[in-house]
Amino acid sequence: MPQHFEHVKGLITDWRRKDIAAVLARVTDDVAWHTHVGSPPVNGKAAMKQTMDVLAVQMNEVRWRIFGYAESGESAFLEGVDDFVNPEGRRVVLPYAGVLLFRGGLIAEWRDYFDRNLLNQLKAGQPSPDYITALTTRTPLF
Repeated sequence: MPQHFEHVKGLITDWRRKDIAAVLARVTDDVAWHTHVGSPPVNGKAAMKQTMDVLAVQMNEVRWRIFGYAESGESAFLEGVDDFVNPEGRRVVLPYAGVLLFRGGLIAEWRDYFDRNLLNQLKAGQPSPDYITALTTRTPLF
C-alpha cells in the first residue's frame, strides 16, 4: 500500500463534506496549490482557505473520485473525476489528473490538470461528449 494513499483518501472525504478546516490540516503552511496548471498558484494556507471558501459555494454534491493512483517517493499521481453540481443546478463531471508532493507527511504542493474549456462548457450546460462520459463513468478505485 502506498504510504500517502490514506492521506489522499482522507483529503477527498474531507472535501466531499466541504470540511475546509480538515483539508487545511492536511497541507503545509506554505502549500503551493495549482488549482489549474496554467493559472497562477494559490500560495499558503490562508490563500488556500479563501479559494476553498469560494469553491465550496460553487460546488455542491461533491462526488470526487479516483480511477488511478501511483506514488514515487514523496510524489503521488492521481487520475480521477471532479463531479459536482454547480449553483445553477447543473451537474459537472470533469476528468482530471493531479500531482501531490508531500513533505513531513503533509501536502506541500498540489497541481491539478484539466481542460478549462471543457469545464466552462459543462458549467454552461452543454452535454458531455460520449468520449468524456466513457472516461468519467469507469469503476473508481476510491
